[in-house]
Amino acid sequence: MAISVPDELLHDYQGKCWWCGNIADSREHRYKKSDVVRNFQTDAWKTGVVRVKGAPSREEYIQGANSGKLKFAKVLCARCNNENSQAFDRSYDIFAEYLHIEEELIVSTGAVRMSAIFGANWSERTSDLLKYFVKHACCRLSEDRVRIPDGVLDFLNGTRSDLPHISMEMSINLSVREMAAHLRDVHGIHGGSLWSGPHQVWLNSTQTAIESVNSHFGINCYFLGYSCDMQSNTGGLTLDGDRLEMPSYRPESLEDVDIRDVCRDCNT
Repeated sequence: MAISVPDELLHDYQGKCWWCGNIADSREHRYKKSDVVRNFQTDAWKTGVVRVKGAPSREEYIQGANSGKLKFAKVLCARCNNENSQAFDRSYDIFAEYLHIEEELIVSTGAVRMSAIFGANWSERTSDLLKYFVKHACCRLSEDRVRIPDGVLDFLNGTRSDLPHISMEMSINLSVREMAAHLRDVHGIHGGSLWSGPHQVWLNSTQTAIESVNSHFGINCYFLGYSCDMQSNTGGLTLDGDRLEMPSYRPESLEDVDIRDVCRDCNT
């Protein structure tokens, strides 16, 4: 996490699955294996796929899509990780494939139509997609020993139709997109990037409880930011009908920067 949190405010899951409470004996991928394979083809593993942790100076090489370095610790049981969330994973795979194929259209329009991705049952499949995102966020929270609110578990279990506490939004990082195009066109480097930011934690005014936790994760230029507010009774992805907005932005530090100036291959 980005700040130090007193141990007494953290939650020890004691080796139990954060979802159902059974023994945690399964390791979920931090990034879906299908995303890893799509972004880094066979030849990429031979030349070396690099994982950067925290800063450019902290790098480690990944040997393949099944590497343990690409997985969470054992925070789920096998049943929850596979059987109970199979529909979530399927909806996410369809969604991610669409983002990959239709990137030009999505960037130009700044949105996606869930009905274009999922068809007539887009509402149900969108709910399953949201549950995939929630599952991912919960794995990260439990790994950092943040207690997951009961209402979130009720949503995953289908006993609550709306998602409380966790709000999410998707956006497009144009600087990441431009860097990928630069590496491909100038340096002949093909492939993508997968992102996961640290948790930012806010405590309440008396410093006696965690008030909220924020972070993001993403695939290539697509970023999904989330905030877990322990007191909020609302959450989810905001849709306008079946339209999911994805506004584009550049990080403030890169707004007026030429991509060549921040490319390590151009400056070595």
